[in-house]
Amino acid sequence: MLTKIASRNIWRSKKRSLTIITAVSIGLWAGIFMMAFYNGMIEQRVNTAITSELSHIQLHHPEFRKEYEIKYYLPKGRKTLEIIDKDSKIKAASGRIIIKGMIASASGSSGITINGVMPAEEQKLTNLKGKIIKGNYFNPQKTNEIILSEKLRKKLKLNLNKKTILTFQDKEGNLASAAFRITALYKTTNTPYDDSNVFVKITDIDSLAGIPNAINEIAVLLQSNKLLDESQTHLKQKFPGTEIKNWREIAPELGLTVSVGDQMVFIFMGIILLALAFGIVNTMMMAVLERTREIGMLLALGMNKFKIFMMILLETFFLILAGCPFGIMLAFASIGITQKTGIDFSRFSDVYSSFGYSSIIYPNLTSRQFVIIMLLVLLTALFSALFPARRALQLNPAESLKK
Repeated sequence: MLTKIASRNIWRSKKRSLTIITAVSIGLWAGIFMMAFYNGMIEQRVNTAITSELSHIQLHHPEFRKEYEIKYYLPKGRKTLEIIDKDSKIKAASGRIIIKGMIASASGSSGITINGVMPAEEQKLTNLKGKIIKGNYFNPQKTNEIILSEKLRKKLKLNLNKKTILTFQDKEGNLASAAFRITALYKTTNTPYDDSNVFVKITDIDSLAGIPNAINEIAVLLQSNKLLDESQTHLKQKFPGTEIKNWREIAPELGLTVSVGDQMVFIFMGIILLALAFGIVNTMMMAVLERTREIGMLLALGMNKFKIFMMILLETFFLILAGCPFGIMLAFASIGITQKTGIDFSRFSDVYSSFGYSSIIYPNLTSRQFVIIMLLVLLTALFSALFPARRALQLNPAESLKK
């Protein structure tokens, strides 16, 4: 009975009811879509970091990452790489020599990270060839080739096919240097990464560094990020005495971005719903005050206060829940379309890349987040309904009938 009365009452003032339903729909759509947009940004950044920069897991000598000294290489690195490569859970693995050094030209010099890579394995791991915007990938028949970023080329005023000098400390702490010819220029969505990383063939740098046929880093790309903990534990058991870190441990700021980002989207959604709640409370309070005489009559005829309370509570709930399907459908439609096409912010690509983000965002919403949003909506409905219903309880039947 109360349900029928409440459902009929909400349409007594159609304009007011439609205004609340529209506000709920737009607010819910905006909140869900913004959450999905932020998810897309974070997911894209993490995927790029894993597939292009960090990989899922890295193996090092326990002392290597403290100072990045070349003498701390993996004693049985090549053999370890062969064993890892046979694991079915691993999509790709590659050995590297990582050296902190300097790159110099006639126009200046810059501190960089020299990545001595295995060309074929590195291609499977990070698709380095796919990031080349000019020039050619490493030629197996040539030596002392270098791939550097377009940003670094501009900074040092270098040109394709010209030579540049790399200088670094070898295993014994002596300065070593060599000339490398620029074979290609690359560009990623992460400007800071481009500014500090160059790539050479491992066979051109290992002897120069004093560690022929050795490697000081093994990067591992898994079939899925879901296998991360399991694979890391397995590798630790298989290679004791080796430092084995996952991408969250290697780049804690990236892991923090993910965890903070998850909290931020819920805070943002909470703010939208709270603003909606105050608007709904205000509207429903006005509705209760306009119906003072009617509520007083119901109380005088014997309807108890609990039923009056439930009637106002149900009216508010119905108004909010009526707006939810429209808001959810709008949000899902927007997310579905933009997931396929992406949202292009190429005009601001320099700003996005300076923080390591792509200028094309693909919004994404998880089922867990959707469930939490629905719970937040129910809490908002309850919060919005309590104040008008409580105000109705405070009415005195005798005084109400005089108005």
